[in-house]
Amino acid sequence: MKPLHIGLDFDGVISDCGRLKSEAARLMYGVDIPPENFKKELVVDAGLLTLEQYRDLQRRIYGTEEYGLLAEPVPQVKEHLNRLAADGHRVRIITTRDGETLEVAKKWCAKHGLELDFTGVGFGVTKAAAAEGCHLYCDDDLDKLEPLVGVVPNLFLFSWGYNRHSDPSGVARRIASWPDLYASIVAIATE
Repeated sequence: MKPLHIGLDFDGVISDCGRLKSEAARLMYGVDIPPENFKKELVVDAGLLTLEQYRDLQRRIYGTEEYGLLAEPVPQVKEHLNRLAADGHRVRIITTRDGETLEVAKKWCAKHGLELDFTGVGFGVTKAAAAEGCHLYCDDDLDKLEPLVGVVPNLFLFSWGYNRHSDPSGVARRIASWPDLYASIVAIATE
């Protein structure tokens, strides 16, 4: 098996931010929004939160330890990250987080016993330059994968209820879980 350079998004691939957003919306605004529906387009367009409320919620859950450290890991992430390291792959988190939000993510990883390299590109900035040289990249946001077409040869959309409406055809392959992603990585590494 050849060693690969693997890029991963943080929120939605390592950390389960959907459940945290749902809980924060209940606590902050008294609104019950199921995690599988917690995507800006779905929540704001449906009138469940205003754009200002949605952004305030994001600032709190991504930028404060009070909320940010409460997120749960994506199921089976730790086990599979350990397997990737044991297989000799280089894993790097490439995220739009930067500044305080990036520090919260690093503290979250330390809390969960994960030692990962981070590259924070900043909100609204493409991940293309940071992902150059990666053999594959996985994100839960199709909009962030589209600029990587032609930059990273293998793109994966981590599937959640909130991105089920996205059609990754021509951009990425949809994967359903960490075991699915790991199997895909092994297949690429043994080609």
